[in-house]
Amino acid sequence: MEPPEHARYAEYLRALADVPPAEEPALIRRILTDPDPQMAGAAVIRHMDRRGEALHASPSATWHEWADGVREALGPTPHPFLLTRLHEWTYIHTLTTSDTWDPAHLATASDWLQRRLTQTPGIPTAALAHLAEHGRTRRVRGAAGRGRLTGT
Repeated sequence: MEPPEHARYAEYLRALADVPPAEEPALIRRILTDPDPQMAGAAVIRHMDRRGEALHASPSATWHEWADGVREALGPTPHPFLLTRLHEWTYIHTLTTSDTWDPAHLATASDWLQRRLTQTPGIPTAALAHLAEHGRTRRVRGAAGRGRLTGT
Protein backbone atom coordinates (compact mmCIF):
# COMPACT_ATOMS: atom_id res chain seq x y z
CA MET A 1 0.00 0.00 0.00
CA GLU A 2 1.24 3.46 -0.89
CA PRO A 3 2.21 5.65 2.09
CA PRO A 4 -0.26 8.53 2.62
CA GLU A 5 2.39 11.21 2.02
CA HIS A 6 3.13 9.73 -1.41
CA ALA A 7 -0.54 9.96 -2.32
CA ARG A 8 -0.73 13.54 -1.05
CA TYR A 9 2.42 14.45 -3.00
CA ALA A 10 0.93 13.10 -6.23
CA GLU A 11 -2.35 14.87 -5.55
CA TYR A 12 -0.54 18.15 -4.85
CA LEU A 13 1.34 17.89 -8.14
CA ARG A 14 -1.92 17.23 -10.01
CA ALA A 15 -3.64 20.15 -8.30
CA LEU A 16 -0.71 22.49 -8.97
CA ALA A 17 -0.60 21.47 -12.64
CA ASP A 18 -4.27 22.37 -13.05
CA VAL A 19 -4.59 25.43 -10.82
CA PRO A 20 -5.65 28.71 -12.48
CA PRO A 21 -2.89 31.32 -12.10
CA ALA A 22 -4.99 33.52 -9.79
CA GLU A 23 -5.47 30.61 -7.36
CA GLU A 24 -1.88 29.32 -7.45
CA PRO A 25 -0.54 31.30 -4.43
CA ALA A 26 -3.41 30.15 -2.20
CA LEU A 27 -2.84 26.52 -3.21
CA ILE A 28 0.89 26.78 -2.54
CA ARG A 29 0.15 28.29 0.90
CA ARG A 30 -2.26 25.43 1.67
CA ILE A 31 0.23 22.76 0.56
CA LEU A 32 2.93 24.26 2.75
CA THR A 33 0.71 23.66 5.81
CA ASP A 34 0.89 19.88 5.25
CA PRO A 35 2.01 17.94 8.33
CA ASP A 36 5.00 16.62 6.36
CA PRO A 37 6.95 19.82 5.57
CA GLN A 38 9.64 18.03 3.54
CA MET A 39 7.11 16.40 1.25
CA ALA A 40 5.15 19.65 0.89
CA GLY A 41 8.33 21.56 0.08
CA ALA A 42 9.30 18.93 -2.49
CA ALA A 43 5.93 19.29 -4.21
CA VAL A 44 6.25 23.08 -4.30
CA ILE A 45 9.84 22.87 -5.65
CA ARG A 46 8.75 20.47 -8.37
CA HIS A 47 5.94 22.85 -9.31
CA MET A 48 8.26 25.87 -9.27
CA ASP A 49 10.62 24.00 -11.60
CA ARG A 50 7.80 23.18 -14.02
CA ARG A 51 6.48 26.74 -13.98
CA GLY A 52 9.95 28.28 -14.12
CA GLU A 53 10.75 26.16 -17.17
CA ALA A 54 7.50 27.22 -18.84
CA LEU A 55 7.72 30.92 -17.95
CA HIS A 56 11.44 31.81 -17.82
CA ALA A 57 11.42 33.46 -21.25
CA SER A 58 8.09 35.24 -20.68
CA PRO A 59 7.79 39.01 -20.70
CA SER A 60 8.96 40.57 -17.46
CA ALA A 61 5.45 41.57 -16.36
CA THR A 62 4.25 37.96 -16.67
CA TRP A 63 7.32 36.66 -14.88
CA HIS A 64 7.12 39.13 -12.00
CA GLU A 65 3.40 38.53 -11.51
CA TRP A 66 4.09 34.81 -11.11
CA ALA A 67 7.24 35.20 -8.99
CA ASP A 68 5.61 37.79 -6.71
CA GLY A 69 2.63 35.49 -6.18
CA VAL A 70 4.90 32.57 -5.28
CA ARG A 71 7.04 34.74 -2.99
CA GLU A 72 3.92 35.92 -1.17
CA ALA A 73 2.65 32.33 -0.94
CA LEU A 74 5.89 31.19 0.70
CA GLY A 75 4.98 33.35 3.69
CA PRO A 76 6.88 35.77 5.88
CA THR A 77 9.54 33.22 6.89
CA PRO A 78 9.91 30.95 3.87
CA HIS A 79 12.04 27.86 3.88
CA PRO A 80 15.43 29.04 2.54
CA PHE A 81 15.58 26.33 -0.13
CA LEU A 82 12.23 27.39 -1.61
CA LEU A 83 13.26 31.03 -1.68
CA THR A 84 16.65 30.16 -3.20
CA ARG A 85 15.01 28.20 -6.00
CA LEU A 86 12.68 31.11 -6.77
CA HIS A 87 15.70 33.44 -6.91
CA GLU A 88 17.50 30.98 -9.21
CA TRP A 89 14.58 30.89 -11.63
CA THR A 90 14.40 34.68 -11.51
CA TYR A 91 18.08 34.83 -12.46
CA ILE A 92 17.42 32.45 -15.37
CA HIS A 93 14.57 34.72 -16.46
CA THR A 94 16.87 37.74 -16.30
CA LEU A 95 19.53 36.01 -18.38
CA THR A 96 17.09 34.80 -21.05
CA THR A 97 15.33 38.13 -21.42
CA SER A 98 18.34 40.46 -21.32
CA ASP A 99 22.09 40.46 -21.76
CA THR A 100 22.55 41.37 -18.10
CA TRP A 101 24.73 38.94 -16.23
CA ASP A 102 27.43 39.10 -13.61
CA PRO A 103 30.49 36.81 -13.61
CA ALA A 104 30.67 36.99 -9.81
CA HIS A 105 27.08 35.77 -9.52
CA LEU A 106 27.77 32.90 -11.91
CA ALA A 107 30.84 31.93 -9.90
CA THR A 108 28.83 31.64 -6.69
CA ALA A 109 25.75 30.07 -8.30
CA SER A 110 24.64 26.68 -7.03
CA ASP A 111 25.53 23.53 -8.94
CA TRP A 112 21.83 23.22 -9.86
CA LEU A 113 21.74 26.73 -11.33
CA GLN A 114 24.98 26.31 -13.26
CA ARG A 115 23.72 23.01 -14.75
CA ARG A 116 20.31 24.51 -15.53
CA LEU A 117 21.91 27.44 -17.33
CA THR A 118 23.75 25.05 -19.64
CA GLN A 119 20.41 23.40 -20.53
CA THR A 120 18.36 26.55 -21.06
CA PRO A 121 17.92 28.08 -24.52
CA GLY A 122 18.54 31.80 -24.72
CA ILE A 123 21.37 32.09 -22.22
CA PRO A 124 23.86 34.68 -23.54
CA THR A 125 26.88 33.17 -25.26
CA ALA A 126 29.23 35.18 -23.04
CA ALA A 127 27.65 33.67 -19.90
CA LEU A 128 28.04 30.16 -21.35
CA ALA A 129 31.64 30.94 -22.28
CA HIS A 130 32.27 32.03 -18.69
CA LEU A 131 30.74 28.79 -17.38
CA ALA A 132 32.77 26.76 -19.91
CA GLU A 133 35.91 28.20 -18.37
CA HIS A 134 34.91 28.77 -14.73
CA GLY A 135 32.01 26.40 -14.05
CA ARG A 136 32.24 24.63 -10.73
CA THR A 137 32.18 21.08 -12.13
CA ARG A 138 33.59 19.34 -15.18
CA ARG A 139 30.01 18.51 -16.17
CA VAL A 140 29.04 22.20 -16.19
CA ARG A 141 32.19 23.26 -18.02
CA GLY A 142 31.67 20.61 -20.71
CA ALA A 143 27.95 21.30 -21.15
CA ALA A 144 28.53 25.06 -21.30
CA GLY A 145 31.25 24.56 -23.92
CA ARG A 146 28.95 22.38 -26.04
CA GLY A 147 26.09 24.86 -25.64
CA ARG A 148 28.30 27.73 -26.67
CA LEU A 149 29.46 25.85 -29.75
CA THR A 150 25.93 24.85 -30.80
CA GLY A 151 24.36 28.19 -29.90
CA THR A 152 21.86 26.75 -27.40
